[in-house]
Amino acid sequence: MTHPLIPVGIDVSKATLHVAILLPERSKPQYQTFDNTEAGHAALQGWLVERGVTSAHICLEATSIYGHGVATALHQQGHRVSIVNPVRIHGYAKSQLKRTKADRPDATLIAQFCRDLKPSAWQPSAEDIETLQAYTRRLDALTHMLTQEKNRLAISPEALKPNIEAHITFLENQVKALKKQFRSHIKSHESLQAQADLLVSIVGIGPDTAARLLAEIGDIKAFGSARQLAAYAGLTPQEHTSGTSVQGKTRLCKIGNARLRKALYFPAIAFLRCAPELQPWCERLAAAGKTKMAIVGAAMHKLIRIVYGVLASNQPYDPSKLLPPKSAAATP
Repeated sequence: MTHPLIPVGIDVSKATLHVAILLPERSKPQYQTFDNTEAGHAALQGWLVERGVTSAHICLEATSIYGHGVATALHQQGHRVSIVNPVRIHGYAKSQLKRTKADRPDATLIAQFCRDLKPSAWQPSAEDIETLQAYTRRLDALTHMLTQEKNRLAISPEALKPNIEAHITFLENQVKALKKQFRSHIKSHESLQAQADLLVSIVGIGPDTAARLLAEIGDIKAFGSARQLAAYAGLTPQEHTSGTSVQGKTRLCKIGNARLRKALYFPAIAFLRCAPELQPWCERLAAAGKTKMAIVGAAMHKLIRIVYGVLASNQPYDPSKLLPPKSAAATP
């Protein structure tokens, strides 16, 4: 006989884990706090065992990288772990008319969400993907710092400019070195290199974007369709209409992986400019009254579907498959 999994909620911060267990024989949740360290993760596992929780469904919010260590440790112990978009938990809290925002109630709320909605299980990425993700996210951080310093240079007093220029040079060298590292990492893993080669066959996607896409998508087999990948990236259309009076514009939902959307923005612009096979489609959107930004968003959506297609089929980009023939497109 299979016993039901015990719901556990974890409210994660940089230094602390606030944990709540919903035991069926108790009316109130069991609550404890642990350090967000390897020792704290081991202590959490021991505390679960002390309370008879040997098989749990553990939920935590997708908050930066702070929950990754505890999620991995608990997954390795055989628990079912779910890393949930905070928007979903916020929506659940509103549906329950929750008004309190504090660590202990938040952990309990996450446990209740876990119990009631039973979110899908999370699987840790393969080691080569995790390393690539660390490289690309560090590159994003360095690039952001570099942009800040360049902006600061333009408005700083002359006395500070040599210092800022020296820091810009240092950051530029760091960016170059890091790009060299992650490109070497991709080359050293045959499967990553094969997937990167497929991605750069798509108009608008270069080696750096390919690395970011691989880092954020992970195993393409985790997605059952192109639509699932588009939803994961937050690139599915979101309609806003109701009755006869509310006729809002259709927009991208943007509930998904923001890093993946960001990685596709400039490639989508290049895709629109450099893919002649896309021009009839663009012209139809413009004729329908779509704004330039709406067309870019549509191109991002189309691009993520192409990404899924080339990775799932293991075939390079084929422009002839992008749009149906004109005769077919004209058929009602």
